[in-house]
Amino acid sequence: MTGEQPTVLIADDSITNLHVLNNILRSHYRVKATRSGERAVEIAARDHPDAVLLDIHMPDLDGTDVCRRIKAEPGLAQVPVIFVTGSADDASRALCAAAGGADILFKPVDPQTLLDTVATQIRGAGGAG
Repeated sequence: MTGEQPTVLIADDSITNLHVLNNILRSHYRVKATRSGERAVEIAARDHPDAVLLDIHMPDLDGTDVCRRIKAEPGLAQVPVIFVTGSADDASRALCAAAGGADILFKPVDPQTLLDTVATQIRGAGGAG
């Protein structure tokens, strides 16, 4: 890969999920991780990641609210947000789409599907994936 690796921000309140996602992504991307939705918004505003992975259900700030807040930040409207959730139902899909999510993956996440989805979304947003 030439130049700097793209950055992926992960927000999930489960430390296990953060580790799993980080382990899959870290050889391909710079990974920033947090267990807080509020902190995810702060990190996104400061670091302008190339993609964001969000859990829908977090205790401090719901993933859909995090997505809306990130998309409202200057310069972040085009950053793809991929929801990673255990809620594989139509209502969850609709919530994620309405919040501005680019895609949704269901737990447990298939590593290759995760890598393919992140790369596709970063390329689609004009990033270096």
